Formats: sequence, C-alpha cells, structure tokens
Amino acid sequence: MFEEIVTEEEVKFNDLEKKIFKFVCNFGCLILKLILESYDRKLMKTRDKKKYRHKGLRKNTIKTIMGEVEYQRVMYEIEENGVHKTVYLLDEKLQINVNGKVSENLIEKVVEIVPITDAYRKAETVIKETTNATLSFEWIRKITIDVGDKIARKEKEERKALSKGQLIAGLKQITALFEEADGLWINLQGRDRKERLDKQEEKCKKKNKEFNPKQKVKTELKLHVMYEGWKKYDKRHSLVNKQCIAGIMKPKEIKELRDARVFEQYDEKNIKLRVTNGDGARWTKGITAKGGVYQKDQFHIMQEIVRDVPKEYQNIIKELVNTKQYEKIQQAIEGLKYELGGEYEAIKKLNKLQSYLSSGLERYQDLVEIPEAPEGIEYRNMGTQESQIFSKLKKRFCSGRKGFSEHGANALAKVCVLSEKFSLEDIETSIPIDTSIEDWIKKIEENVKRNITLKDKFLTTEKPPKESIGAHISHTENKLVKEILKYQEISELKAIF
Repeated sequence: MFEEIVTEEEVKFNDLEKKIFKFVCNFGCLILKLILESYDRKLMKTRDKKKYRHKGLRKNTIKTIMGEVEYQRVMYEIEENGVHKTVYLLDEKLQINVNGKVSENLIEKVVEIVPITDAYRKAETVIKETTNATLSFEWIRKITIDVGDKIARKEKEERKALSKGQLIAGLKQITALFEEADGLWINLQGRDRKERLDKQEEKCKKKNKEFNPKQKVKTELKLHVMYEGWKKYDKRHSLVNKQCIAGIMKPKEIKELRDARVFEQYDEKNIKLRVTNGDGARWTKGITAKGGVYQKDQFHIMQEIVRDVPKEYQNIIKELVNTKQYEKIQQAIEGLKYELGGEYEAIKKLNKLQSYLSSGLERYQDLVEIPEAPEGIEYRNMGTQESQIFSKLKKRFCSGRKGFSEHGANALAKVCVLSEKFSLEDIETSIPIDTSIEDWIKKIEENVKRNITLKDKFLTTEKPPKESIGAHISHTENKLVKEILKYQEISELKAIF
C-alpha cells in the first residue's frame, strides 16, 4: 500500500494527504461494488422464480462522493395486469434512487456547495477538490435545476392542500411571528430576454417611442423570511427557526405558501403578534397577515434619504427618523425645497421622498402591545432582510456580469434558501394531509346514490290498484324507510337529508 501511494523519495504532507484520500475513496468504491454484486446474487437465489424471470446481467454506473462505481446486477421480467415489464430487485431493495446516475449523497453535496459559490464552474472545482467525484458544471447545473423544480412542485402541493383544507394543523405554541420581505433584480438572458424585448418593442411602436434593443432586461427575485424571534449567543443574536421562501413568484403565491407553513407548524389562534418588515413595495405590504402590523425597513428608509437628499442636509432628515419625530419630516422636506431654490431635479427627488416617508415609519413596538417572549427568546428591532438578501441570493446572482433564464433563476433561488439541514428526503416525502372531510363526503355521496337506487326499485316494482293509490304509496314509503334503515344509521340519514 505504501509503495502504491508514495512513489517519490520526498513527498509533502499535503500531497500525501490527497493521495491517501484518493486511495481510500477508490478502495471504498471497490468495496461498494463487491457488496452490491454479492447482495444481488443473494436476491437472485432467494427470489420467487415463478414471478421474477432472470433476463441476464446489466451494467450500472453511479457517481458517488467516493468516485464512480460500476457494477452488474440481474434484470428480471415480471407480469402485472397482463403487461410485461423489467425490474431490478437490487435497486428496489436498497432504494437506489439516482438522478442521472448520481447518488443522493453526491446530489446533497452539490446542493450544499452551489449556494456558496458564485458560479457553476467554481462549484465544479470545489466538488472535485472536496470529493473523489468528477461532475461537469453542466451536470451540476442540471442537478440544481432538478432539485429546485422538485421544491417548486412541493410548494405548489402545499398551497393546493391549504386551499382544500387538507393540511394538518400545527400545535407549536408561540406568541409572536416576525416576517421580512424584499426583492433582488437580476438580468435575464436567452429566450426570456428576447420575449421581453419583443414586448417592449411593440409598446414603443404603439407609443412612437425610440426602442433600444441592447437595453438590460431584468426580473425580480423575491425573498420572504419568517422567524419566531432572536436568541443571544455570546455577543451575537441569531434568528429562531428561520424559514425562507424565494423565487420568481407572484405575491399571492408567497402569501399562500407562508400561510400553509404557518398553519402546518403553529397553533395560530395563540399567536398574538404578527409583524411584516419590508422596503415599502406594494407586494411586501400585500402579504401582511390579517390583523398584522406592517413597517418600513429602517435600512431602506435611510437608503432613500441618501439617494434623494443633498449630502449636507441628510443628517437633518435622518435625525428626525431616528428620534421618531415623524410629524416634522414633511415640514423639513418642504423647507429643503425652499432652501434649494426650486431646482427641478432636486425637487423631483424630494417629492418622491415625501411620498415614501408619508407612512409606515412607526416601529411595531410603538403600535401594538408586545406580548411576553418565551424563555430564551428576545423580541428586538427588525431589519435583517438586507443581510438575508446578500447572504442567500446576492452573492450568487449578482457577482460579475451574469444573466439567467427565469426557470433557471427560480430553481437556483429555491436551492439557495434551503437550510443547512437539507435532505433530499424532505423534498421527496409527501405532505401529510387530512382526508377525513373527503372521506366523509365520499361516504355521503355513496349513501345518497344507494338510497336513490333503493327508492327507484321499490317505486317501480310494486304496482298499486288504481282505486287505492294513496294508501299504497304510503305503504310503499314505509317499506322504503324500513329497508333504508337496514343499511343506514339514523345519524347518517340526518347528514344526507
């Protein structure tokens, strides 16, 4: 073994470490191959030979974190409902679920690395250096989009289940729930960019305006963050049970998904405080929970002041905001207009600032009664969204001259906001739903159909004498009731009628 690894008289420790790592990984691949083939032979000997017909050996190759594993396993033919199909007992027994011949462990590694690198090519390098696997950046992109699509489908299922009343209500007790929302504008490329430009060109033609075919085309990635409060670790505070929603989504979709996750986790009727912190955009206001409080993010307030107010006057407006003298802000801005002598561009910016600062400046602590926080949790000033935007999305989407398709950006965003506890099983697992209402309705429908059939049977098989039709109908109806009661409980009949 030593001679296989050390081939030079002098070798550096770092190089030796890498060689040993590669050797151990290759050895691990060999062991995995032997175990798989051995177990496959055992399944072959113990199978139901009448059901599973041996159709020969087939090769399979799986890329793993240890490297590429090539092995042979038996293919069988079975008959189900008159249809012949092929199966691999080994794959079924070991639950070998692969995506494009890539193991789940390696996929999880890809999903872990992609959000912390600024390009798929860099992710390719990191995976090569930290595992014994080799994946091209195209393959990494495909895996990322596939996982993102699965997340999107599951989110759609959650929203659908909520609308149908199928979700199982959560039981966790909390007194407050904090939410923050913001967006990130990214460049579009390819077909999506062309379609947007074509639409823009049509609008310009109708309005007789000049059209610039080289203009940038952007779309907004939305990010929603939800948490229960803050917990102090040494000198820092971290968000408690932070959950994120991200993607190129409609505000309605974000709201529905947020509502579904709140319903699934918490005992909603005991949540006394709901606060949404946003940049003032219409969609961030629109997703505010019913009965909740909306406030403008402090960072964005200060950002607007810096953008719209001449540098020498900025501190005046900032001080009024910081000291909560909101009633004086509009007056101060009017004074600045006079001070600037009515200069057009300056007045235009100040008018925009006046509109922005006209509402939503109060902090939630000043608007509602704050409930007592659970032990170990604090309720603080909000304003984590800009940090979340940077750490979750901006580093990945806005470094360099990047462009994305809407589909690719949406999938990547969903992968970027997954927690560090990510597991493919979380995505593949079905959403627990409550089917009791559907079952009850189905039972009632079946009962109604059966009762109608019985009624038709009794009314058509017995022919009453013409002279006593009234009495006969009464007699028939009594027989009908007696017969129905053989099949139905009185309580069920009440539900039906």
